[in-house]
Amino acid sequence: MKVQQLPSLNGWRAVSILLVLGSHTSMMQGVPLKFSHLLGILFEGNLGVRFFFTISGFLITWLMLKEEAEFGHVSLKNFYIRRTLRIWPVYFSYVALLGVLQVFGVLVQDQFVWRGLLTFTRNFYDKMSESYVDGVSGHCWSLSIEEQFYFFWPLIFLVLKMRGRIWFLIATILFSIGFKTIDVLGFHDRQAHILFQEYSTFNYLDCLSWGCLGGIWLTVWKSKLEELFKKYSLIIFPVFFSLILIPYLIGWGRGIQALGFVGLLLHSVISPNWTCYRILNYKWICQIGILSYSIYLWQQMIWMMWPKYFGAVWFLWIPLTMGVACISYELLEKPFFALRSKYRIRT
Repeated sequence: MKVQQLPSLNGWRAVSILLVLGSHTSMMQGVPLKFSHLLGILFEGNLGVRFFFTISGFLITWLMLKEEAEFGHVSLKNFYIRRTLRIWPVYFSYVALLGVLQVFGVLVQDQFVWRGLLTFTRNFYDKMSESYVDGVSGHCWSLSIEEQFYFFWPLIFLVLKMRGRIWFLIATILFSIGFKTIDVLGFHDRQAHILFQEYSTFNYLDCLSWGCLGGIWLTVWKSKLEELFKKYSLIIFPVFFSLILIPYLIGWGRGIQALGFVGLLLHSVISPNWTCYRILNYKWICQIGILSYSIYLWQQMIWMMWPKYFGAVWFLWIPLTMGVACISYELLEKPFFALRSKYRIRT
């Protein structure tokens, strides 16, 4: 199966990772106070991660629909192998380095952290924000959610037909809203606290589901969307963008932001040359997007272990992160491209 490269996606990945980097930069020691405050306002790291979730739901669903249309069904075995080859080499290289650092006493993470890292349940570890050393792997909560999504969504996709998939995704969004409502109102006992923490999968199901719906809309209603976006671009863009700018409404606002983002995502994929989306397809922006996975994994260690006496040159952590990401991409991502492509070929 030949995979078509969707425009603007790498550009949005770049935007997502830059939101994370900007947010972390605002908290570094040595950053001038005024500059730190400005970065804190302009860059929201969690929003960047939620953008990644929406992109994942969008792309994975679109690819499965494309495979289904071409071959009549989706190969679960090939899907899981491709995802494993995409995620595991960099991820477990990072985890292995954490293990080496722990052996040499550079950092210490307790058994619950290691269990979460090795089973992709790091997002259900309740103490990730309580200690410095745990924080070095704290960002792996998002990769845990991604892996949980990659495991369950293809299974559900295969069981249901198109109408059932749409209703399932709508029900999932409503469930996520209900879950957040219960959390906000405190209608759960202490024993259930682990499920209602900040990084619980259930808090992010709406972001993933909106992305999946976007992938379905692009496949099923592409011609109608093209007509709509061509006719009403000047209205559609500010409407969807304003949904992202809406401040958090206790927690429900995150779902609204996901809806706004999936609208912009669809618009930018269908109309990549429209004025506001051209920058997303510039070569240097796309390159950052291509490196975004490696950037995301390695930036946490560089950020958290940045020496205090380097405070005056805090800005150097960005080029160092980019350099490490380039090495990671060349050594841990590119070698698996050809192998992954073999599992797109159907006989």
